[in-house]
Amino acid sequence: MKKRAFTLSEVLITLGIIGVVVAFTFPVLISKYQEQVIISKYKKMYSTLSNAYNLAIAENGSPEQWEVETSIDFLKKLEPYLNVTEKCYNKAGCTNMGDYVSLSGESIWGNINNSTAYPKLRLNNGFSIYMIRKPNADCIFPYTNEDGTVTKINNICAQCYGVIPNTKSAKKQNIYGKDFFAFDFTKQSVMPTGYKASDAIVKANCHKNNHGGGNGDTCGTWILRYHNMDYLK
Repeated sequence: MKKRAFTLSEVLITLGIIGVVVAFTFPVLISKYQEQVIISKYKKMYSTLSNAYNLAIAENGSPEQWEVETSIDFLKKLEPYLNVTEKCYNKAGCTNMGDYVSLSGESIWGNINNSTAYPKLRLNNGFSIYMIRKPNADCIFPYTNEDGTVTKINNICAQCYGVIPNTKSAKKQNIYGKDFFAFDFTKQSVMPTGYKASDAIVKANCHKNNHGGGNGDTCGTWILRYHNMDYLK
């Protein structure tokens, strides 16, 4: 008995269906792959900072007893335990070029690479770190609320941003929560900003439709808590 061959129209219809399926699924797969690459880089950066800070504590004692008055002093405590390729304590350089924006795209920090206001280090794996402000006396962070009042938050000795290389958007922007992340140095370890916050607070401060310079603060905590970057969707 002769087997019936496919007609040209049937082959074309089949190829068309396959093309439609690929058109819908391929971008999703690419996006998911890119997300996993960023998550992997973030975790490696976090591990690098954690190891360095733990070694610094082991050698120098509890950080509230460190004799550090400036951000540069604090970075110099970490430097011996990091594979540093470039130091930018009082000069431009050492990090990604381009505007540094909030998760919702608002220009807040300008081009950090060109700034001399933030002491920075570039590491051999391409990561960069830069200090946000001078260390907090007695590891107590004076947080200024929107109404101007100040809330004292215990056990935050200093804060920094960690910058991931080669993830910038098409607009050459560095996006908070995608290209750079906030870390808190506590008396015991390095933690992502918002590590003790409730789910509601973490999600409110890592949401692409929210606004303000703090939008992106808790995205590192989001990644470690939920193991995804769904906040970018």
